[in-house]
Order: sequence, then structure tokens, then C-alpha cells
Amino acid sequence: METQDRQWKGKTGGGSFGQWFLFTVLGKIRVSVLYPVLYFVIPFYMLFGRKGYNCAMTFFQKHIGLTKWQAFKATYRNHITFGKVVLDKFALLAGNTKQFNIEVEDIDIFTKATNNPEGSFVMSAHVGNFELAAHCLHQDKKQFYSLVYAGESQAIIERRKQTLSQFNMNLISVTNDMSHLFAIKDAIETGNMVIIHGDRLFGSPKSFSADFFGKPAKFPIGAFRIAAQLDAPVYVVYIMKEKGLSYHGYVRKLEYPTDECSSVKKAEHLGKQFVTTLEDILQKYPEQWFNYYDFWEELS
Repeated sequence: METQDRQWKGKTGGGSFGQWFLFTVLGKIRVSVLYPVLYFVIPFYMLFGRKGYNCAMTFFQKHIGLTKWQAFKATYRNHITFGKVVLDKFALLAGNTKQFNIEVEDIDIFTKATNNPEGSFVMSAHVGNFELAAHCLHQDKKQFYSLVYAGESQAIIERRKQTLSQFNMNLISVTNDMSHLFAIKDAIETGNMVIIHGDRLFGSPKSFSADFFGKPAKFPIGAFRIAAQLDAPVYVVYIMKEKGLSYHGYVRKLEYPTDECSSVKKAEHLGKQFVTTLEDILQKYPEQWFNYYDFWEELS
């Protein structure tokens, strides 16, 4: 398994009691009531959770170009924002969604996709709060199939199933035997939408290298390979946190290369476009980069 997979555990923390408590409380109150607690908790997390802290500092210093003091302040804000995003996710899964204000840019691109009978991919990344896309992009014409990490706690998995089913969203668990690939293919061929995060290697060693903030980084190629083989449209959606309980969504469509028959080259072309959209969004929201491991590993 790739280094990135070993570094990232992919499991929501807090324990079963802590998760139950958040589900219970955030189902009844405005989530911003708990935001001030983060200002007491985060300093301790930064002090003792050195791995995430160091990776964030490296990102802001080496790839954004901040001084050490600027990077420290950005890392603090990054951790605070991540804490707010996690609380917002629990509020969403608790069914308390009306409190959020979400404005989606270029929503017509997504609307056209839902009106199209062919299946398609919706790509995103571990930035912002993509789970709110289920709320703001809700429609009744297609089923969503979202790829999720199979190692999550049962409480989180069950809550996701219960809440997201209201938005026509189904879950496909990533498995070691790669059987999830068949579920993805079936969903596309039946005219539905498959949601995948394109910035982490879920167990498969197949990847491509792309320049990302000035240094080569590995990105998974699998979803783009399947899309190219099936000639399925690929869209990119980011839901980024603004002030308070407001979010701003961005929708983009990736374009296939013209006069190209090789599915491998098509996949790489799509993948590099995705990386460009990810870098563009992080130029606007650098403090919402939530990959807390050495993303830019040295490529042999």
C-alpha cells in the first residue's frame, strides 16, 4: 500500500460516546454555539498532534510561501476551520441542515448533468466541506453513489446512510479486494452519478504525477481511467466554508482531449485538469487544505 495510505487513517475521531454526544446535541442546537469551544481545544491539539501541525506548517511555508510566523497563524486558522467543518458535518448528519446558507456558482452546469441520461463522475477533494453538497445539490432525477472509506465507525456509517438517503445518495465502501470498482461501473452504466475524492490513493498504487503548488505530487488515476474507458462526463464540485454558517460552492466540468483515442492519455488529461481546479480553489482558500500528511512525497 502506498505511503499516503499508511499516513492517513481515514477515520473520524472522538470515540463512539463523543460522536453520539455530537449527534444528539447538534441535532437540536445551532452548530455555531459550539464554535468557541474550538479556541480552547485546538491549541492543545496543535501542541500534541504534531504530525498534522508539521504537515500544515510545511504546506504554508514551502508551497504557499509564507514566513514561519505567518505559517503558524495560518496553521492555527486552518485547524480552527477544520474543527468548524467537522462540527458542521455532524450537524448535517444529525439532520440539522436548515441553518446553513449555501450559494453555488455555475449551478447550471450541474443541472444540465442531472438532465443528461448518461452516467457521470463528480470529483472533489479533502478541502472545504463536500458533504454539504448532498444538501445544496439535492435533486430527484439521479441517484448519487459516494465512495467512502470502509474503516469508519459504525455510528458514522449508519448516520451517513440514514441522512444521505434523503438526498438520493448511496454509499460505496472502498474495500481491499477492489470490488467497489464493479459498483462504480454499474452506477455509471445505469445513468447515475458517482462521487469520488480525487486527492487520496485509496489502496490502489495506480497514480499519475502532476505539478501541484510547485512540486510533483501523486494523485489517483483510477476514477479517471474508468471515466475515460466509459466515456463518461467528469464534473468537479467544491463546497468551501465562508464566514459563519455560509458556504460557497463551485462547479466545473472537465474536458476530454480532442483527437485522442488512448484511454490512458485521456485519463491523465482529465486528472491534470482536476489538479488545476484543486490548485485554483486552494489559491482562494489556502486554509481549507485538510490533508494532514506529507502529500508531496519524493517521486522516484
